[in-house]
Amino acid sequence: MKLFCLIVFFSVIQIAFAQPIFDPIGAKAWSLSGCSTAEINVFSVSNNMASSTEIKSIQVGIYNQTRFGIKQLNAINTSLILPNKWLQIGASISHFGYEKFNQQNMSFGISKKLNNSFSLGITLNYVAINIAEQENTGAYAGSLSAFFKANKKLQFGVLIFNPTQSKYNINSHGNVPTFGRIGIKYLVNKYVYLTADADKNLLQDLVIRSGINYALHPNFELSLGYANNPNYITFGFSTKLKQFDILFASSFHQTLGLTPHLGMVFHGK
Repeated sequence: MKLFCLIVFFSVIQIAFAQPIFDPIGAKAWSLSGCSTAEINVFSVSNNMASSTEIKSIQVGIYNQTRFGIKQLNAINTSLILPNKWLQIGASISHFGYEKFNQQNMSFGISKKLNNSFSLGITLNYVAINIAEQENTGAYAGSLSAFFKANKKLQFGVLIFNPTQSKYNINSHGNVPTFGRIGIKYLVNKYVYLTADADKNLLQDLVIRSGINYALHPNFELSLGYANNPNYITFGFSTKLKQFDILFASSFHQTLGLTPHLGMVFHGK
């Protein structure tokens, strides 16, 4: 039993710390297995700043997850989008971990519509790692993003994070992760859309994510998703309450169990 517990514990650590603050952000994304690159919401600051050009009013979002129900593996994000006629402005703060080990990612991004169909975005991130009784470290890393609407039904997103392969200021921590994501979203009709992402980290295998979203009511949606490497099944829902959206998702790993995802988004007028 002790051996089994140790194996499970180190499996949790390996999965949890692989990319804790670089994973897709938001309960909506995780209701769709992490598909986020072609989505449009306040968490685009982290997922694809370019897609935020489709947002027409101020938005503030809060997102929380507790990996496998373990409080030491808690992640929280706060995001803000400020639209104007020249540039979209976004800011985001993510925190993962507990007092003895934690990571933060502070992001500031801008994006611009080049025409009715195509947008570009750029984000500056400061990534910090804090370990008890050790020297803290951090690094600056940029990200580039693009968003393209082929027609009324089909849209694409691209994110490249840390293309310069920035390093932490303590050599033992190595490089900040470098990865790319490509996403597609297809509106089948006014009730249903399909989405998929391909996610590749330089040091890890390709991850394929897929999801389906169904609007049962103008103010209530259900979502289902699947991802590999590792294999996840996800589901969730979102509901609109005047100027607020409430979002819930759960991702299921066959060995480690459920991870709950909660979110709230405020829409300005």
